[in-house]
Amino acid sequence: MGDVDERRVLAVYGHPDDEGQATGTLAGALAAGVRVTLLCATRGEVGEISDPALATPETLAYVRELELRAAMAQIGLTDVRFLPFRDSGMEGTPPNEDPRCLHRQPADAVVSELVGLMRELRPHVVLTWDPEGGYGHPDHIAVHRHVVAAFDAAGDPSQHADRGAAWAPERLYWGARPMKRWAGVFAEMERRGLVAADEINPAFRERAEAALRAPDPVVSLQVDVRAHVAAKRRAARMHRTQFGENSMFARIPPELEAEFFGDELFYRARPAWPDGAEPERGLWATEA
Repeated sequence: MGDVDERRVLAVYGHPDDEGQATGTLAGALAAGVRVTLLCATRGEVGEISDPALATPETLAYVRELELRAAMAQIGLTDVRFLPFRDSGMEGTPPNEDPRCLHRQPADAVVSELVGLMRELRPHVVLTWDPEGGYGHPDHIAVHRHVVAAFDAAGDPSQHADRGAAWAPERLYWGARPMKRWAGVFAEMERRGLVAADEINPAFRERAEAALRAPDPVVSLQVDVRAHVAAKRRAARMHRTQFGENSMFARIPPELEAEFFGDELFYRARPAWPDGAEPERGLWATEA
């Protein structure tokens, strides 16, 4: 794959703060001299506002963009980009019907944007959401679907010929167990009495319990990010509109941070991961 300083990674997620599942991996890549780009498909216009002093519904997109840039500054990532689509919100909510929202866009329109960026940036590795989008958010699922399609199309000169010279990225990974990890954190905090039962949103509890019951997905890449846990937590705290100072997230004790956030798990979808193979231990590990 060439010298380290020639290697390039593109991470594609739906909203500011989604990148948290890969922040340590991106930090490690940057520390090794890898060029990293983070692409966010929306600006999270309909996300939470933890404190009305931080934003209004009208300013939230602008504020969340700044929060994401501040978060990535904690790990030295400066190449942060956005697609021109709107946050879809959760299924069944009014924003989900907005024709500007991501999950309502024609697939070809989103894939064309992604192919153009892959051909411009020429990444060797692409990271994105898993097929279920972690917990089923329509934008997360849309990002997964469109990134997979763009990954497969970017190297084909007959597709999207107006979007630059063909470039075939070498590997595509998506997150493994992102929801199960969070569910485990909050279950342990509740067991320790750090979170009251009535603090946990019923919809979140339902998703968390389902995630804990589900079988573990295959892990084909396990990245040790213990050296970057502090930076990961600093980065996460920049998303102030989403994680307030008194949120459950802010109360995770240091020993749980190390236990739950000391590695990051991924599944390698391209090239196909061999059944039963031992996980790789880094982005640039020898192919299984």
